[in-house]
Parts: sequence; structure tokens; C-alpha cells
Amino acid sequence: RMVAAKAYTPNQLYRDCAHLNARNYWETVQTPAGPYPVLGPSFRMSATPRCLRGPAPLTGADNAQKIPAAKALAQCAAGSVPASALSGLRVVEFTTAWAGPMAGRILAFLGAEVIHVESGTRLDSWRQLNAVFSPRRFPDRIAGARHYNRGAHFNSQNVDKLSLCLDVKHPDGKDALHRLIAKSDIVVCNFTPGTLARMGMGYDVLRALNPAIIVVEMPGFGNAGLLAKCVANGASMEAAAGMCSLMGYPDGPPATTGQVYPDPMGGYNAAAAILTAVAHRDATGAGQYIEVPQVEASMQFIGEELLYAIATGSDTTPHGNRVRWAAPHDAYQAAGEDQWVALAVETDAEWQTLCGLMGQPGLARDARYTTAEARWRNQDELREPITCWTRTLSKLEVAARLQSAGIRAAPVLDAKGVTEDTYLNARNFFTELSQAEAGTHGHASLPFRLSMTPGSQSRAAPCLGVDTRDILTKIVGLSARQVDALDRAGVTSAVPATMKT
Repeated sequence: RMVAAKAYTPNQLYRDCAHLNARNYWETVQTPAGPYPVLGPSFRMSATPRCLRGPAPLTGADNAQKIPAAKALAQCAAGSVPASALSGLRVVEFTTAWAGPMAGRILAFLGAEVIHVESGTRLDSWRQLNAVFSPRRFPDRIAGARHYNRGAHFNSQNVDKLSLCLDVKHPDGKDALHRLIAKSDIVVCNFTPGTLARMGMGYDVLRALNPAIIVVEMPGFGNAGLLAKCVANGASMEAAAGMCSLMGYPDGPPATTGQVYPDPMGGYNAAAAILTAVAHRDATGAGQYIEVPQVEASMQFIGEELLYAIATGSDTTPHGNRVRWAAPHDAYQAAGEDQWVALAVETDAEWQTLCGLMGQPGLARDARYTTAEARWRNQDELREPITCWTRTLSKLEVAARLQSAGIRAAPVLDAKGVTEDTYLNARNFFTELSQAEAGTHGHASLPFRLSMTPGSQSRAAPCLGVDTRDILTKIVGLSARQVDALDRAGVTSAVPATMKT
């Protein structure tokens, strides 16, 4: 039960991964040149499975059916489009850490009522202290007596949610949850395969309670297959999805991103699957079961590398920060300690412009750098002259000068730099929200904006169990006496079991 995964290459995933083969992951599409293998789906839906109808369209083809903007605006003006896209939907979340809560966060942003379910004996892992204490995750670097309400990780992914703290193992707790789900639309779980069923919340049980329910499970490797029972986290899923083999240096080992991309990608894929299922239910009245295998969802992120491996039998060699379409393409030291700026030069004209900005006309005429292919071969020699210029300016100034000249560039920002970024703040990317235990802080928004149903963040992440009584009385329908009895029996709680005296 230790978290571990093989660092597959794309070629190994296609040709040697017995787990994917057992899941019949790879599919075939008919092309003018004959059948061709392609990646499987990001998620699997019981009622509306993916059906490949043909290859990608040729360049310039556009078969998309568009809703005229005038019609959409007229619907909005007439009141037929709600201000919040998912207003009226209720989501019950059995989730922890990042991927599952991220899916619920997206739905809450779009207007759904999202209820985050925990118990006093099994908190969301992001409410808890790490094995190695990290003070920077808490306001003023102090965990406090109720650290489970103050941590930045939990509070970042549970904005706009309600907290229900209920012991599902207790018969009365399970009964209350069944009654809640009977009045809900969606259930989301990102625990290991079979957890919902062991909790008495399997799809067959929930469908009997609520035939229109949409149930989403997000196992790392899927519900079936040779690796189905393996424990997963974002870093191990990066390795299993082939991503790590593409990062690092030519002669070095595979590397992780450090930001465990599969977690947020799993959240976005789950949200997309849920929206698809909601559209289907709106049309038919029927719910369905959805499996989001997070490794398979992450493989879409390197889809072109997988297709390259399928076509050639070879894998792309990692080249540090370099790419084949631009040279130079790297991060260069700027003025100050550990300050960096990233830049990418794609065309010969951009190279000439960069040389002019650096005041080095000799480089522009040097045969080693006059063409993109020549610059690619000789990038090592370019580091010193470029750094000689970038180190004389701040990373913000270097990026601004390059951007003004039409060259891709950006300062390499740390977390503090991101919160202070002029561009993001001009776009109101951060929303100040207040929470009783953690105080008032800026919260990052989501990277999409809808014109008619824009979404919003209006409530900070909940303290543990703060909404339990309201949910049980106003939604489930229990009396105040019944809730008091659950409190006395320890079925409900606002304090972790380990901290009770």
C-alpha cells in the first residue's frame, strides 16, 4: 500500500503496459490511410460512452454547430438562462486532497450547492498536518489550536462549499446520508476503488434511492485492471502517465513537475464529465455512473507525444527547458539572487530583434545563430551572451522589453510574485474571502470566464462541520432533537476524534 509507480515512456505505455491493455484502453479510428490507434477516453460514462465517429478534421474544416450569439443573449435577457450555470444542483462530495475537491470547487464556482462530507475519524487529508510540519501553509506561520480549519491547502480547494461532518459507519449517519443523496443530483468520490461501495454508497444503492443520481468516482488507475488497487497520488500518476519521462535532461533520470499536474487535471476532467452527464440528464431524465481514471485523464496532456510514439516506435528525448520549435528557449538569470526570466525565440526575425535589444549586433551576423536549426545546435554557447544582458535588468524589465518587441517572455514568479502580479490583479484574479479561523486572504479564481453565467467565489472554505446542523435539519429533514441525539452519540462532530477530551 505504498505510493509507487513505474515511470513509463509513451512508447512503453502503448506497447508494454499490461494494465492499459487489460482495460482495453487503446481505440482505433478509421482514417483515409486505414485504421489507426488513438488514445482512449479521459473518462468513462455508463449511459453516454464515447463513440469515435472518424479522424480529426482536415485543416480548415469546421463542422461545429454554433448557437447564434443573438439567440443566446435573447435567452439570457428573457430569464431562461440562470445567472449561475448550475444553480439548483446539489453535489455531495466524498473527497480528499486536490483532485476530487477541485471538481467540486469548479461546480460550486458555477453555482451548484456543494456539500463536502467528512467524519471526525476521517478528515480530508489536506486538513491535517504533514508528517513534516510546514508553517508556511498557515496564516502568520502558526497552525493554531484548530489547525484543521486554517490550512491553506484545504482552504484553497473548498471555496463556496458546505461542511457536513458525519460518521458514515454509524447506522444513523448512513441513513442521514442516504436521505441527503435522495435529494441531491451528483455524488463525487476520489477515494480508492470500491470505497463508496464499502461505505454502503455504491452506485446500485444510490440509484435505488435516486434514479436520476449522477455518481462519479476518480480512482488513480481505474476500477479494473492490474493496477486498480494501487494507491496513487499526483506525483506517482505523473510517472504512470508517461509525463515524467519527458521531463529532465538528456542524460538524467525522469523528473516530476513538482506541481503534480494530474490532480487538477483530474478535477477538470471530472467536472467536464459531470457537465456532460447533466446535459444528458436534462434531455432524458436519466442519471449515470462515471469513472474518471486519473492516470488515463493525464495521458491526454501528452497526447501528441503518445501519438508520436505510436507512429514511430520511438520516444521524445527530454531536453531540459528546450523545445524543437524555438531556440533559444530557456530560463536565464536576471538581476538579484535566484531571479530568472524565461524567453522563447521562434523566428529568425525575432532573433535579430533580440540581438538588437541586447546591443550585440555581432551575434545577429554570426553564422552559428542565423537560422533556427543553427541556434538549436548551438544553444549552449548562447547562454553566456544572453545572461550578460539579462543579469543587468530585473526579470520584470527583461520580460517587458521582450514582450514589447514581440518576443515571448515572462518572469519566473514564486507564489508571492504571482499574488503581486500586475496582470493578474488587473484582471481581478484574486478574491478576498474571510473565514472565522483563517482570517481574510486573497483566493485564486479559476482560469475560465463565461459571459452569461460568469461564476463567482463568495464564501471561504468551511470550518469542519460548521453546516452540519443546517444540512441535517433544512435539507435532510431531521428534527432538532434527532440532531442533538446524533451529537450525543458522536455521529456528528466539529472536532477531529483525536482532539476530543
